[in-house]
Amino acid sequence: MVAQPNEEELALLTSLERTSFQLGDFVNRRLPKVAQRWNAAFMGATIWTCGGNRLRVHGLERIAHLTKEDRLLVVANHRSYFDFFIISAVIFWRTHLSRRILFPVRSTFFYDHPLGPLVNASMSAMAMFPPILRDRDRAAWNQYSLQRCVDELSIPGTVLGFHPEGTRNKGDDPYALLSAKPGVGRVALEMKAGAHVIPFFVLGMANALARETQYNWLAPDQHPIDVVIGAPLDLSDLRAAGSQPHTHRAAAERCLAAIRGLADEQRAISSRRSSGSSTA
Repeated sequence: MVAQPNEEELALLTSLERTSFQLGDFVNRRLPKVAQRWNAAFMGATIWTCGGNRLRVHGLERIAHLTKEDRLLVVANHRSYFDFFIISAVIFWRTHLSRRILFPVRSTFFYDHPLGPLVNASMSAMAMFPPILRDRDRAAWNQYSLQRCVDELSIPGTVLGFHPEGTRNKGDDPYALLSAKPGVGRVALEMKAGAHVIPFFVLGMANALARETQYNWLAPDQHPIDVVIGAPLDLSDLRAAGSQPHTHRAAAERCLAAIRGLADEQRAISSRRSSGSSTA
């Protein structure tokens, strides 16, 4: 059973945010199969069009033992608006994992702009859920959203994606990750036993879909999209220490360190590819 917000928490939202949240809540609780089919068709077609020929996936053997009943917290770097769409496509096309995928998103635009819910619904069938608010004076809502993430991960066959950096990294160096935010650590430590924390590193996808589509059909080998998948993380020592602020931060840092390790793998893969010693 997933937690529903109480009246005090709902009061922190604007009327538009509340309506957007209720739409996302309805779709994800009542219409999960419809959402999955929509994403397989629409999102799958979009990523195939702009990235299908460019996709280079590494580390699939590390999660080959996982099935559609497994529960996953996916942690990944954040360079592009489409990072989790790429990850979703990999899960859809290359694994036996569930297609019930959610990824929390900051409320800016997707929940607080009149067009936001329409874009969220059309792009992801409201999979960009639950919303995270930016305003410090509404932090109590974010505590609800984190608990909602924990609850969602109690449902068999749920994949929930989180960016430990908390926001998109706009720096020039894709390997210089931002600092980790503790929220992902709380989710990782409080989710029901048996769920897995899986790190991903994604590089090669930008935000201009017209240009990305051109790359996909005219120069895929010159513009690869690398997805490097890590082995499940062991956080048992931190869980044993209890869920508290310092363990949340330590878990978040461990997630980020694993992503950083995958970034080093991708750098080595790219170097070999450039030298002609690997076609991966």
